[in-house]
Amino acid sequence: MLAALAAAAPAAAAKREVPRGFFGANWSFEVVKSSPSTQDSTWGRMAQNGVEAQRTTFFWSHAQPNPGGPTDFSETDAKVILAVSHGIELLPVVAFGPWWARESDAPHSPPSGVGYSAYAGYLNDLVERYGPSGSFWADHPELPYRPIRSWQIWNEPSARYQWDVSSGENWASSYGKLLRYSYYAIKDRDPEAHVVVAGLANRADRDLDYLYKVGKIHGLFDVAALHPYTAQPHGVLTLIRRFKAVMKKHHDGNKQLWITEFGLPAGKGKSGIKSTLQTDDAGMVKSLRDSFGDMIEKRRWHKLGVTHMYWFTWASRYSRGGKGWIFDWSGLLKYRKKNGQDVFSARPALGAYRDVARSAEGCAKTSTGACA
Repeated sequence: MLAALAAAAPAAAAKREVPRGFFGANWSFEVVKSSPSTQDSTWGRMAQNGVEAQRTTFFWSHAQPNPGGPTDFSETDAKVILAVSHGIELLPVVAFGPWWARESDAPHSPPSGVGYSAYAGYLNDLVERYGPSGSFWADHPELPYRPIRSWQIWNEPSARYQWDVSSGENWASSYGKLLRYSYYAIKDRDPEAHVVVAGLANRADRDLDYLYKVGKIHGLFDVAALHPYTAQPHGVLTLIRRFKAVMKKHHDGNKQLWITEFGLPAGKGKSGIKSTLQTDDAGMVKSLRDSFGDMIEKRRWHKLGVTHMYWFTWASRYSRGGKGWIFDWSGLLKYRKKNGQDVFSARPALGAYRDVARSAEGCAKTSTGACA
């Protein structure tokens, strides 16, 4: 269905089929450390290809490396400038505690006892910087006024490599505690802000049910989040329905559900890893079209409360990295350094993303996110 829609899309603006921000992507991996000029042109390219929402990490450890020291906003300021300059809604994932606020030396360690209130304090600082009355907007009157109104609290806490709890500690209980601190900290500074739960992957529906029961998260968030990684045909829609059923079971069926990561890496036969969660370029294109298309068809996004879908990821290396990770083959573009220069190569999935977004958004876009 979407292929036909994309082919028939007129050059002039047509009727929009999805809410603003529905088409998203993740900003991660090596490209995050590219030159400022590369990043500016890349965010412009995102906007031109229909990206209206971008998810990226705000590193707590970078902002507050020392206890009692001032909060360093230089890294997060740069990301906000990129987003607002190109008309892209930003979803920060606030994660990675500094050494002095971690439970252990592990980079993905949960906060220590004092770390929970320190994390809440950092959230206060972020809202006071980028929220509706934030100092950032006074410091940058030349930029469009687009305050951040959504904050995601950590990433995939049910996975030990993201939430490395100590032996004998319960991941759901400790994450529930962090969410409680976070919810009240954010609402104190911006009552209308959206608190977004960390995305859950793998056994997401069961983990969500457990998080409700043990973490006591009901009433502590505005938006749920899912990472439905699957190689099954139309599997994303299936996993969304299962997840939404758990939300309804716990009386949160009316809340929004954001797909803050999804995708199918094209590393099959290249990554050297035996994983069924891989395909080739053609399979990635089909997965992308089907996943977006299943939600747009019959307005399922509206029926299921799915207003944002963030592809993972915008750009990746498409070669074996040190970790040997299948997601090195997940980008809409290939990014690499060649002779000291930043080089991008569009993958087939980029064209598919642009065509589907253009059809559903009702127009082609400029580098500032406006209809061309």
